This record gives sequence, structure tokens and C-alpha cells, in this order.
Amino acid sequence: MDMATSNASTVRHEGTELFGSFHLGDTELVLPVATVQEVVNYPAVVTQVPLAPSYLLGLFNLRGRLIPIIHLGQLLQLPGEGSRANAKIAIVEFRQGRIGLLFDGTGEILRVPAEQKVLFDDGQGEMSMIGGALKLDGGNRILQILNVDALHRLPDMPMLKADAQASESARQRAAQGQRRQGVSFRVSETRLALPMGAIHEIIRVPELLRSVLASELCLGMLNLRGNTVPVIDFARFLGLPCAVAEGMVPGDFDDPRRIVVIRQQDMDFGLLVDDVESIVGYRDEELLAIPSFNAERPQLFTGCISRDGAADIMLINEAALLDDAVVTELTQGHRALYQVESTSERGQAKRRSGVRETYVTFKLDQLMGMRIDQLREVIDFPPDVMQPPGAPDYVRGILNLRRKLVTIIDLRALYGMKAYADIEGAKVLVVENDEEKFGLVVDAIENIVTIDAADKLVVPSVLRNQIDHALRNDMREVVELPDQRTLLLLDAAPLKERLGNRTVH
Repeated sequence: MDMATSNASTVRHEGTELFGSFHLGDTELVLPVATVQEVVNYPAVVTQVPLAPSYLLGLFNLRGRLIPIIHLGQLLQLPGEGSRANAKIAIVEFRQGRIGLLFDGTGEILRVPAEQKVLFDDGQGEMSMIGGALKLDGGNRILQILNVDALHRLPDMPMLKADAQASESARQRAAQGQRRQGVSFRVSETRLALPMGAIHEIIRVPELLRSVLASELCLGMLNLRGNTVPVIDFARFLGLPCAVAEGMVPGDFDDPRRIVVIRQQDMDFGLLVDDVESIVGYRDEELLAIPSFNAERPQLFTGCISRDGAADIMLINEAALLDDAVVTELTQGHRALYQVESTSERGQAKRRSGVRETYVTFKLDQLMGMRIDQLREVIDFPPDVMQPPGAPDYVRGILNLRRKLVTIIDLRALYGMKAYADIEGAKVLVVENDEEKFGLVVDAIENIVTIDAADKLVVPSVLRNQIDHALRNDMREVVELPDQRTLLLLDAAPLKERLGNRTVH
């Protein structure tokens, strides 16, 4: 800032004021100590926020509260050192919340007499990011005062709201509230989730049909059992880098990408994501507040699911996604242009389909599935579990999961399969039997599919007799998937009852 062109007025008051100095490249700035809550190191984990302004580096979790990190160098057009290894974050109060200001390093605490403080006024009543200066060492050292209040007027500056975990009463409500489920997935390097009820099914990436409405955002469409489903590139929709799976062709089993199909009333659309990861459990009261950036645009995120030792997951606001103008235009446009079946044909198809069931599919030597309503959540295999003495060989240990003990069951050992060479990448399906919880270890989570109950086939007795006795009781049906694979359906009910009646710990 050119101080010579500013109308400066020296403020003379009795007493002194404390300032903290910070370095940003070759520039030294100061903040009133009263506005700074604390100074922390640059966090090891920063969550990127889709659709955020460019000066927002991300969010980090500071003792149960999400703090936005503001890139001051970009706002002030000052070059920084670039390295985050020694960077500091100054936490300041902002709109009844807190934000973090990125600096290259801290300086010193200064006690400054009032006569050495100069405030700037541009004569038009507008706030400048530099609100004044300190004249030290007889005027030989000039430090610019950062005006935190000016940040309020920047477009799309984060608008913070109270965090759910800010009070003891909220924590007590969280312990008693209803636990919900969501499906988490990865888009670029960002972890997101949708409530379970919002997802119709999740499928592999097929060869998409051409659409006259195709664009960079709309990749094409697919015909899903008589419904025209436009497919949206979710990374582009969120303004995130698009990660193209090189060498992958549609239908390739090694392609981790999936299409998350949303079906709500008369809306059908699919979201292309990089990888579906897991099923996560959460309570509304546990969600950390995510700042919004535009008062005129509905908040796309309900909150953040924060778990110890795991990446933060941003929970998508289902209603805001369905109300989005781009989504509405694409779904309505495709519905108007592409009527695959007549109304009477659709009615016949519905009568044929009968009851539909949703399954989580996973690998356990073979492709298996379990009804999604039998699952509480899916977690990574825990690195540390308690080893109960005298437990059967299929019990891997006891896990304390949010103050509930979960018995970890090795399904490979239970069903007489080949033992794990490396169990670190395994997943655990958490199921409940009355008040007791079991964690069922599987190789990997693959998909979420919806099938017609009428399409299930009973396993012939001659084949069932060749299966391990324990598995024989839990797997009585199979179904053929559209990609020609056979899905073995594992029923958790007899498995939970059998485990509950055994002494496992």
C-alpha cells in the first residue's frame, strides 16, 4: 500500500497498546494482541472445501471446531515463502466465530505508545486491509497494521456458525441422539458423504450413452432399468481437480470410479466419483459446523464428520443438491427429451419389480453382499484391539468404538477360508445383535446395489453341501448382477444369533 497517497491521522491517546508482529515474505505486519486468540503451527491435515474462494486454503480441526485458513498473501498480493513447514496460523475472532490467518512466521510482542500509532483513511469511508501503521525507532521502522474488520467486506468470506460441540449440553445430546448412516466417497482428494437415504444405488462406470445435453459437466447418460439418468462429473461440479483414470475403459473391474445414483421423486441423476470408500455413522449433534461462503446460495454441506485418526468427511446437504439449478436443469431436460418407456410400460415394470432391496457388496474371496439395513457402519480394520484370553481363533479382539465394545470377528477364520497374509487393508462391517455389537472382517468394500427380491435364487442343496457348514447357514441365496457376476447374499441374522449365543469374550 502506498502510504503517501493515504490521508493519515495520528491518533493520540493515553496509555499503550500491545501488538503481535508476523512475517509474510519480506513484509512485517502487526495485529492487536486483543484480537488474537492463539497462534498454532500449520496443521498436518487440512480439509479442502469445494466451491470455496481461492484465498481459502481449507479447514482444520482445532479442539472440535473447524477453523478456515485464510491465505493473507493472496489477499494482500504479497509473496510468501511458500513452505508450510514453519508456517504459523494466527487464530482471530471473526463474526462470532474464528478464522486462521496464514503467516510465514511470528515476530515479537510490541508495547506501543498511542502517539506512535497512525490510522489510515482513504476519505471515502471504505475499509482497507491495511488500517494503519506503527512508527518505531524514531520512524526508521514502519510496521503495517492488519485490519481484521476489513475481511468482513470481502466477497465470499466464510460466514461461521456455532459448532455443535461448543457446549457440554450439546455433547450430552450427541450421546443420546439418533445415529444416522451415510456413504462416504472420494472426489479428487476431498472426502464427502451423502446420507444413506439419498442414494438409490452405486454402480460401476458403464459405457455412457450420448446426450444432446452433454457438456464438460454432463458426461452423458445411462438407461437404468427404464429410467434416463444423466451423469454429472461431480469433481467439475464442485470445482475440484478432475482425476482421470488413465488406461481405464468403461466396465473395467479395476476402475475404482463409481456412479452414485440419486433418485428422489421425479429426479434421476448420477454423480461420477473417484472411489466409494465406506459407510459412516454419525449423529446430527456431532457434526462440526462448516462455514458458508455466499449468503444467497444454499449451503451445500450439512456439516463435517470428524473422526480420530481419519480424514474429515464433509456431509452433503441432500436438499441443497436436489435444489441446485444445474442439477434441476439437467434432470428436467433429460426427462423431457428422453422418454425411454411409455407410462404404461413403466407401470408394468414396477409391477414386475415388486420389492427392491439394497445391498452392500464386498469381497471375501468371492463377491458377497449384505442387506444395508443389517449394517450399522463400516470402519477400517483397527490397528489396536484388546486381546481377550481364551477367545476362539475367529475372534481378532475387542475394540472400544465410541464407548461401546465391539467383538471383531474374522470371517475367513469362521468360514474356514485361507487366512489373511496382510489384514491392514481389510474393512470391518459393524452389526448389532440386541445390545451387543460385532465387527465382521471382510477383504474390501466394493459397491452398493439395488436388486429385485424376485430375482434372488435359492442355492441348490447339492451346491450348499459343498460349502463350509458355518457359511452354509448364513448364505442361502444368490443373484445375478447386470455385469454378469454372481453375488452371494450373506444373511446377518443367523450369523448374529449364532455369535450371540457363543461365549466369545
